Amino acid sequence: MADSAAIEREKHMKQLKRRMECWREVILPLNSILLWERSWYPGLILGITTTIFFLIWMLEPAILTIISVSLLILALVDYLVPPVSSLLSPVNKWTGQKEKKLNEICQNLSIIILQLQSLWKLMLKTRNDRPNVYYAGIITCLIICIWIGSTINNLLLFYITVNILLLTPGFRYKGRAMSVISYVRDSLSHDKQS
Repeated sequence: MADSAAIEREKHMKQLKRRMECWREVILPLNSILLWERSWYPGLILGITTTIFFLIWMLEPAILTIISVSLLILALVDYLVPPVSSLLSPVNKWTGQKEKKLNEICQNLSIIILQLQSLWKLMLKTRNDRPNVYYAGIITCLIICIWIGSTINNLLLFYITVNILLLTPGFRYKGRAMSVISYVRDSLSHDKQS
């Protein structure tokens, strides 16, 4: 069982690496930013997301416009990045160290994707095996989401969610996630004792 899981992870990682081959010059700096390899990268992440959300807040575009502009930008990036990166970075500048880093990134990303897939399979299994637990959990989560969505401004909620998603890899890499969790836990337990 363990061997088949390792083989599956390796196969998935190699497929992911093949798909990301034309993006390799972009992935390395992006990974560096997400993992906060420089001390000012969290500020850069927050600055970029704050600017984007500030523009959305000021311009107040329709949802269809936001979706269309986002998809247009993604399409342009998908079309332009591979040829531009191959022009700016010739193949002979790709080193073994960069290849090793790309392998590590693909392996970590593959592990995350496989964990999400196994979580999805677990949810489907729970739905089939224990439908009462599944539906009670889903209904509870959706009611909480409805309450949060009706209480907090949607743009602010989306801004917070995007920042949490973008800052999480850096927190995990720097080991600060556990310190933040323990700080929150200690604060909550201190408030209960008071």
